[in-house]
Amino acid sequence: MDLKEIVLKEEDLKIRPDWGSIFKRKAPIFLEIGIGNGEFITWLAQNNLESNFIGIEYSKKYFKKAANRILRNKLRNVRLICIEGSKFLSKFLDSESLSGVYINFPDPWGKKKHKKRRLISKPFVWLLAERLTLNGFFLMVTDYEEYAKEVIELFLKCPAFLPLWDSPIKNFLPNYYYTKYARKWLSQGLSLFYVGFRKIKRVEIPEWVYKLYPLAKLSKEEFLPENILEIDEKIDFFDLSKNLPKGVIWKGENEIIKIIDIYFKEDGILIDTLVVEGFLKQRFFIAVNCYHKKGVIISIHNSDKPDITEGVHKAIIIITLKIHKIFRKARIIKSTCKVKVFKKVEEVLKESLILA
Repeated sequence: MDLKEIVLKEEDLKIRPDWGSIFKRKAPIFLEIGIGNGEFITWLAQNNLESNFIGIEYSKKYFKKAANRILRNKLRNVRLICIEGSKFLSKFLDSESLSGVYINFPDPWGKKKHKKRRLISKPFVWLLAERLTLNGFFLMVTDYEEYAKEVIELFLKCPAFLPLWDSPIKNFLPNYYYTKYARKWLSQGLSLFYVGFRKIKRVEIPEWVYKLYPLAKLSKEEFLPENILEIDEKIDFFDLSKNLPKGVIWKGENEIIKIIDIYFKEDGILIDTLVVEGFLKQRFFIAVNCYHKKGVIISIHNSDKPDITEGVHKAIIIITLKIHKIFRKARIIKSTCKVKVFKKVEEVLKESLILA
């Protein structure tokens, strides 16, 4: 057993992979979001050898400590990945694949202006409801009472959940492991707040949630978007780079596409692109290069690997249509972009007179 078996890399995982194959066995899966130094997930895995555990952590410093702890304890029922919580739920878990979720001391983002950064939000609760199995549970402990009450309110408003106990909040939970942080807090005579809910009803993810978590909508087979334009005239890439727009080129509900800068080279152009879809931000280069003798290919630069969301398709499509507007006689001879998205972008841009 080595770290390669324990630690998973985001870029190596397929969209919503077969976790049975990854663990080399079928078993209930439990997730801890924010594992810190790995103390809690180690205790869980040691005391529940019949189950599989996934631990995620965004801080690389703590992630390394957790990975070494799991390795020292030779726990074959644990896998770790360095990733943000909602992204993992969106991209790597199937519907009703989780038996339970633990969150110990999530960052409360106490200042009013920072509250929107909190992990647990209305869309997060709906996403979690779809990913949990029937009777699957959510269990959180925090030292921040106001955050605990907010989380309770969010879960009570989702029809998929009921409290785990008579009251949705407790100050003490028998047999629940005290982490280093919990021990320190309790030694000062301060209170802990446990929040627990169980899924009692199946739900589908509402469309508004997909707009905030676009990765939840990805299919298991996503093709890289690219377009090929046939152009029967000489292409001056320097002139082309000067005629392409910078700044915001698309703005929709919870969605922005922005061209940050454009770089010219003799045989093509690199377009520094930012795509924001809900909580997801992706920055990558779009490459415009020669295609054979007559034409250009518009694609994601091979140094970048953004998640292939609808917004990434839109960015490729918009650049294609901008170039098509400059070369009026050009024609698209190949496209791997989603047809529905292409038509939608074309219609919106025509209505706004951008391509008129």
